Amino acid sequence: MCDRCQDGHYGFNKTGCLPCQCNNRSDSCDVITGACLNCQENSKGDHCEECKEGFYQSPDATKECRRCPCSAVTSTGNCTIESGELEPTCVQCKDGYTGQNCNKCENGYYNSDSICTRCECHGHVDPTTTPKICKPESGECINCLHNTTGFWCEDCLEGYVRDLQRNCVKQEVIVPTPEGSTILVSNASLTTSVPTPVINSTFVPTTLQTIFSVSSSENSTSALADVSWTQFNIIILTVIIIVVVLLMGFVGAVYMYREYQNRKLNAPFWTIELKEDNISFSSYHDSIPNADVSGLLEDDGNEVAPNGQLTLTTPIHNYKA
Repeated sequence: MCDRCQDGHYGFNKTGCLPCQCNNRSDSCDVITGACLNCQENSKGDHCEECKEGFYQSPDATKECRRCPCSAVTSTGNCTIESGELEPTCVQCKDGYTGQNCNKCENGYYNSDSICTRCECHGHVDPTTTPKICKPESGECINCLHNTTGFWCEDCLEGYVRDLQRNCVKQEVIVPTPEGSTILVSNASLTTSVPTPVINSTFVPTTLQTIFSVSSSENSTSALADVSWTQFNIIILTVIIIVVVLLMGFVGAVYMYREYQNRKLNAPFWTIELKEDNISFSSYHDSIPNADVSGLLEDDGNEVAPNGQLTLTTPIHNYKA
């Protein structure tokens, strides 16, 4: 009984069924609405006429869905292609990225291991006059302002110091004059001009330069003194270590000598000499003056003579040692 459509067809009626319109990207569709099911080749839509997110439709006759050349790190990963164009454009680059494929760093950012990182110039570069702010390939700040210098504009120019607000200001010092007066001098202008004195003075540039040359020499001498003091401390520490090692060696030698002497005194070394009428006992102690042998070979039948000899008494014979 013919009461339904075959696969790949929809819209059953008296006149028959209609084939699914899926642009050759699906073999089945809803039997009532004709909406395509299981679109292939990265396509979507009721007739598989669109590309999935992250893909675009090629401008050639194949109309195949190709992957967008956009990284999810630098953009949303989606792209579009306008009529007449051959390459797609990535949609909505993330902060710091720009370009057709979001693969370039925006002004104010630099490339750090393929990641666009914000320039760190501490607000000392004017983006209106220097849009890039820093070099895109390294991050080095361009045209540091506010009397700053350095890779990230983190230092003050020579002759400038940071105040309480962390701004770089001229370093000014009070310099005495030969007449007994003083003038306020900026380090930044010592070699170019004479600053305005606080009070009347006839101080000349040559004298100023001489004074600051002496000051620079004193600073250098102070630095050398610091280095010499450090070396002196190292030498003293080395000498102390050597003395301690020598003392430990001396104490060890004395201890070993004492042990050696004690072993000689307590050495259990005996010799027995048999003769015709007596038995002679001798020990290592006989060669030591004032050695105490009273505890050697103690027995009821033995006697110790005053000269250190032992007398061995037996029931049959008396042997003198």
